[in-house]
Amino acid sequence: MRFKIQLDLKNEKIPLDYRPAVISLFKHCLTEYDNGEHFSTYYEIGNEKPFTFAVGIPSSTFSKEMILVPNRKINITFSTGDIGTGVVFFNSLLMQKNKAYPLAYENEMTVKNVLIEKEVPITVNTIDVMFKSPLCVREHNKENNRDMYYSYEKEEFNEALNRVIEFQVANSNALPISILEGFSMEPIKCKKTVVRHHSQFIEVTLGIFRLTGNIALLNYLYTNGVASRKSSGFGLIEIIRKEML
Repeated sequence: MRFKIQLDLKNEKIPLDYRPAVISLFKHCLTEYDNGEHFSTYYEIGNEKPFTFAVGIPSSTFSKEMILVPNRKINITFSTGDIGTGVVFFNSLLMQKNKAYPLAYENEMTVKNVLIEKEVPITVNTIDVMFKSPLCVREHNKENNRDMYYSYEKEEFNEALNRVIEFQVANSNALPISILEGFSMEPIKCKKTVVRHHSQFIEVTLGIFRLTGNIALLNYLYTNGVASRKSSGFGLIEIIRKEML
């Protein structure tokens, strides 16, 4: 299930580190929807979050600390492979329509509409995709309790990506690990970038990749997102080309 949330801003300024504000909006919606009974399903520590999202900020200008949005409009694309999750988030967001939610810089964001988007059916083994939100590949080092982030430029990127995808599938409770046989992600036209998230600058990748593998796996990644920090606004893909092997 995929839908777009259209929001209006009170003024032109939003924080450069904007993803936590979107997560806060989601949490607020779940708290007020259905007496808050779904909140712990998604935001209790350790629970898997089977969704991803991407924030669109058209006609914007970036500075070191903020983003200027002259038309005072942003949108959020939300995607999940779990219909129950989709219904909960869709309904909870729709209930907040025309209600202002606070942002930094004395700003507010107001949900104006929530629109279902048509998903692209995957029936072939190879797809070219564009990342609408950055590809984040993160590995945690237990020895020093630090996270390492890999963009496609790093020599260790492919190995780290494969480990992260394997972990994602193993924790999905939806797919067998054997489904990864023959899977590959080939960079086609990519660039490394650095984004701010929870006051930390992390290395990520934007651009086009070619995904090859089992059709069920490709559908899973398309609907649920790819790699790390998906539920924090990373890893949402858009299909731009499909071909049969």
